[in-house]
Amino acid sequence: MIDIGGGLPVNFESEDVRPTFAEYADNLRGGVPLLFSGKYKIVTEFGRSILAKNGFMVAGVEYTKTTGDRNIAITHAGAQTATRTVFMPDMWTLRISALDSSGRAKQSEKAFQDVAGPCCFAGDVIAHNRLLPLLEPGDFVVVHDTGAYYFSTPFSYNSLPKIAVYGFRVNDNGDVNFEVFREQETLEQIVAATSST
Repeated sequence: MIDIGGGLPVNFESEDVRPTFAEYADNLRGGVPLLFSGKYKIVTEFGRSILAKNGFMVAGVEYTKTTGDRNIAITHAGAQTATRTVFMPDMWTLRISALDSSGRAKQSEKAFQDVAGPCCFAGDVIAHNRLLPLLEPGDFVVVHDTGAYYFSTPFSYNSLPKIAVYGFRVNDNGDVNFEVFREQETLEQIVAATSST
């Protein structure tokens, strides 16, 4: 048996799944045909590439401000939910979509803006200088491709609660049914966790 590890990347720039698993296997088969001779059992770990596109976050825009010539939208998604992106933005860049207060794609004039989180430090930014419809309080942002790492590794900075996690299925009639996987952490749970450390 040979464990070839993980490492299949995720396309965080669009909805396209690339490289595909078939492309990866074809390249591996071409480069190391002996692995596919039947002599070896191959084990791999594709966790992130399997899970990333199966999750997204929706966060409310709490307020907006302009600092110098920078438009900044402060949302409920920041370092506590997107830790990797906040601390390594060039390596963990995420797509952002803007929705209006009704949850529809926002159609207003676009402007470059930062999308920031609720933590009390200047670096709590999940998107820097993005060209998006100008966000306003009450709008929403969708943070795409967060099915891997984001929900499983909450950062309890400032005792912010772990966010609720929902799953959904679409039935044959096209109806969407939601299921709660994890309730949002309550104030009592935060206090209990803080008191026990």
